[in-house]
Amino acid sequence: MGLWTLLEGCLLIANALAILDEDRFLAPKGWSFQEYSGVKRNSLKGQIIGLIYATQ
Repeated sequence: MGLWTLLEGCLLIANALAILDEDRFLAPKGWSFQEYSGVKRNSLKGQIIGLIYATQ
């Protein structure tokens, strides 16, 4: 596994997070931005929700 493969993998993950539609995928599972205010921001779920919205 080279450096290029690692960078390519990070880019693909960032792209996957950026194209997630909140209404179709995130809100039905309770991962919407409105849930972010209710969830502790230091929890794992809060950190992941923050990461998704930061990449979008």
